[in-house]
Amino acid sequence: MDAIIVLALTVIFVSIHGLLSILVLRDAEKRGIENSVTWAGIVAIFPAVGLAVYLIRRTMPEDEAEAPEDVPEDAEFPLPGTERSNGPAPTNDE
Repeated sequence: MDAIIVLALTVIFVSIHGLLSILVLRDAEKRGIENSVTWAGIVAIFPAVGLAVYLIRRTMPEDEAEAPEDVPEDAEFPLPGTERSNGPAPTNDE
């Protein structure tokens, strides 16, 4: 009886890992992430940590197209992900 329980738990465990891996693969392909198969493999091997890292990674902007656009050109300290202007800093000379 104990062997049947161990076998059933193993099948459930492997099925959950496979399902998570397939879901990550489909989500990564839908979002256009280049290495979607690699992410699916990472989630299959390290399910909890791999899924957490993937969920954090997928929310990061891929390129400058997703970076904020409303930063002024003369901003001395622009937002992260935006380029700093090379011009002189504004002064308050009156």
